[in-house]
Amino acid sequence: MEVIPGIHRIEAPLGERFVCMFLLVGDEHALLIDTGIDSTVRETLLPYLDSAGIAASKIRYVLNTHPDFDHTGGNGAVREMLPDAVFMCHELDRVMVEDVERMIGDRYCEFAVDHGIVDGDEVLNEVRAGARHVPIDVSVSGGEKLRLGRDWCVEVLHTPGHSYGHLSVWDPRSETLIIADATLYNAVLFKNGKPAFPPTYRYVDTYVGSMNRIREMRPKMLLTSHYPTYTGTGIDEFLGESRAYVDRVDQALADALKGADGARTLKQLIEVLGPTLGEWPGAASAYLCFPLVGHLERLVQYGTIETERRDGLLAYRWRD
Repeated sequence: MEVIPGIHRIEAPLGERFVCMFLLVGDEHALLIDTGIDSTVRETLLPYLDSAGIAASKIRYVLNTHPDFDHTGGNGAVREMLPDAVFMCHELDRVMVEDVERMIGDRYCEFAVDHGIVDGDEVLNEVRAGARHVPIDVSVSGGEKLRLGRDWCVEVLHTPGHSYGHLSVWDPRSETLIIADATLYNAVLFKNGKPAFPPTYRYVDTYVGSMNRIREMRPKMLLTSHYPTYTGTGIDEFLGESRAYVDRVDQALADALKGADGARTLKQLIEVLGPTLGEWPGAASAYLCFPLVGHLERLVQYGTIETERRDGLLAYRWRD
């Protein structure tokens, strides 16, 4: 739907969840933010353009917010449809946005060697089947302004934490902020609003920093990829719970490590903390690997915990 004049929120199915693309349509050009998975373009984006009476050829810019296949998988289909469009992402994420195998290796299999945690071949092959990546034309770093019309420019923001190069888009005209996955509440949700799996932020300090920046901007409307549209007090509640969740993870980790007889591996920490950190299906606790490793790395940097190897895997011990 067109949530505000010129800004379209296009919700596409993603199994039992959904993912949103955003289309900003000015009188000169349009900006497409994220492309879903490969089938999204044919099954959701094109029908929406037809129903809204928007010519696909008006899309001059395509911005990928971060390297996850449900945000970049439709790039190949969009490139075929719009060979002259300018594709953009942050330089820090570019390698993974351009190459699905690098995305799988560097992002989804990041925890295999040190922690023995990795999705099975069936899941990874679904990623491959849902993603057709293409070269990126322009790397951005935040601060760039895109002209969509005579009186309309939007600004690209660097909002890291979910990934190193995560991007958001600010529309000063309507005071609307499109943050994709920059902030992830206390869980990623199913379509019915129930928790699907943990919030998969990765780099804690920058995640909190991005959250603070979003709060300080005081947007009138907040648009995300996997949650409803937020306005007014809904924005404060969403951001407040997202921030509180980070503190809960910090405290839960400290309690789990202080009370342990010896060092604990990531798998052991997930087993202990999964039931206390969310109400998603039990198997989904495995995705706590993303935030927990971020918190653990930070505690190591602070000198609060130390690491050792146990059967080849990293284990963590609270320092006395």
